[in-house]
Amino acid sequence: MRILYLVNALDSGPGVLLDEATRAGAAATLIHAPEATDMESGERRDVPESAAGFDGLVVMGGVMGVYDEDRYPFIGKTRALIRDFHEAEKPVMGVCLGSQIVASAFGAPVYRMKEKLDIHEEWGFLPQTWLGATADDPLLKDAPPDLPIMQWHGDTFDMPEDAVALSTRDVCPNQAFRIGARTYAFQFHLEMTREGLAGWSVFRANAEKKPLAEIEALIEPQIAAHLGAQQTFARRVMRRWMALGG
Repeated sequence: MRILYLVNALDSGPGVLLDEATRAGAAATLIHAPEATDMESGERRDVPESAAGFDGLVVMGGVMGVYDEDRYPFIGKTRALIRDFHEAEKPVMGVCLGSQIVASAFGAPVYRMKEKLDIHEEWGFLPQTWLGATADDPLLKDAPPDLPIMQWHGDTFDMPEDAVALSTRDVCPNQAFRIGARTYAFQFHLEMTREGLAGWSVFRANAEKKPLAEIEALIEPQIAAHLGAQQTFARRVMRRWMALGG
């Protein structure tokens, strides 16, 4: 299987999702979409115009918002590419910002949570409430109840028309959905590794102008308690997602 990963922030790579796919023998192409750069060769490589040459698409997270398309033209290109993969019946997975671009690709608005939900952000390992549609969903049919999964986002989306809602949370209801048989959107960060979380702690400490130890005191117990189960779940989801490609 040939998988295209669109990386929208260098500290938000595909992590476990790439590792599990590589273990299964998949070939990977990674493009740093904001800089239009092939992450292996360093050569210029923009978001493709079509799904040709690839069997699946994974769109990762980033600090920008879908509403920032004027500043980040790759967002519109990614939206069009998602539709092309979908119409070609090739699997798509959007993670965090990627999920928001998937929602936008199918006509749903994306906005800051504080504008409608009276919450600034979701951060940390937060439990998911799986909805009834997961009972026979190819990826999530045996998802552990209330599984805590890492979150860090300040934006959310409305559910696209014809989407099948898969997960929710009280403070931010739209957490995961499927459109058709092969296009998935996950607001939460399935991809996280221990190294990635360490980098995020540094980033958060700098952004909030707080001592790193203060951030670590909050997140380290969560990592110890939940990262192993999340990674087991993420690897299973990735294997099943790859199987959708035939």
